[in-house]
Amino acid sequence: MNITHFSRERLYKTFKEWEVPGDFADPMANYLVYGYEPGSCFTAVLANDFVGAIRSSHPSNTVEAFKALAGWIYSYMPPQAYGSYDKVNAWCDLDAEERRAILERNRLIYSAKEETWLALKGEEVLA
Repeated sequence: MNITHFSRERLYKTFKEWEVPGDFADPMANYLVYGYEPGSCFTAVLANDFVGAIRSSHPSNTVEAFKALAGWIYSYMPPQAYGSYDKVNAWCDLDAEERRAILERNRLIYSAKEETWLALKGEEVLA
């Protein structure tokens, strides 16, 4: 799926709201948008496997970063995309159109029509 900078900014704005570090936000965004497997630690987080997440976590990851990510997941993650390893695998197996429809319904990205209108109106993206 291709998304414009408008949708990318919309998604990343949700991470900023929870102060999710970039090295946590990027794998989550790639997982949601492209269906990329987010790595063993983040897959375990999405599957609600605390022991697996901590066991496979990088030593520099902080409790505060995990708390921020957990808050973001609870507030924004589509329920189809987390909760068990089966759900994580199923999300990765969705085709781009299916993922896009879910992300649009959850207001994490703009629809293609909205993106077109934003571009035509000359809207700017705030970094």
